[in-house]
Amino acid sequence: MALEEKKYNHLIELGGSDYEIVDGEPDIRGWKVKNEAGQLLGKVDDLLFDPESQQVRYILIDLHDAEFVIDEDKKVLAPIGLASLYDGTQIQASNEESYTTPAVEPIDHSVILTVDEIPTEEPATDYLYNPADDGEVVVISVNEDQLIRLPAYQQDQLDPETELSIRHVFEGTGDVGFIVRESSYHPTEFYDHYHFSEDTFYSGGKKTESLPPDQTQRTRRVAARHEQTTGHEPGTLDNNSEL
Repeated sequence: MALEEKKYNHLIELGGSDYEIVDGEPDIRGWKVKNEAGQLLGKVDDLLFDPESQQVRYILIDLHDAEFVIDEDKKVLAPIGLASLYDGTQIQASNEESYTTPAVEPIDHSVILTVDEIPTEEPATDYLYNPADDGEVVVISVNEDQLIRLPAYQQDQLDPETELSIRHVFEGTGDVGFIVRESSYHPTEFYDHYHFSEDTFYSGGKKTESLPPDQTQRTRRVAARHEQTTGHEPGTLDNNSEL
């Protein structure tokens, strides 16, 4: 008799679940994902969250359109706290003032140079990627080598070894040959890490080293659908409600 494959479904995908993004928060599924250099990584395929705490843990990224040489089309997970959210005008929940487009200055024809007069020693471009000018985009600090080494995502197969591997890749400690042991995974402590700070994600990457000890103090971005129709505040339940 074949052994039944063990499923790890402590985290579930938002798509197809009985949960949804709370009112007032952007649904980033389908948004493009880039790194800090402005290179396209792919798009947000879905969000993985904990239905018990209603906290988003990972962004699921589809690398199909990545501007890197990836051996195979795959989807990878990035911890929510390592990414930053931009909506094209300002960093979410970060600045009160939106980024404004500067006025176009009139052309001064007296200083226009001919082709021969343009200094050749200057670089052709001096562009610094500004995600705030890029529309709806999620930015994460990751390079080609890390994308290659990140394990491919498989639904219901996010076991402790895989989560530890993801952490070590992003921390730079998961080099080839690095052995991940499940004994290093502590379920009650693993998510008490800045990798999983939703506040960092929604505040433009302002890093939060520690999370509130009381999980109820954290702002919930995902809520059960029935919560949206009961008149309760998003992310709150009465004593008789069940998820």
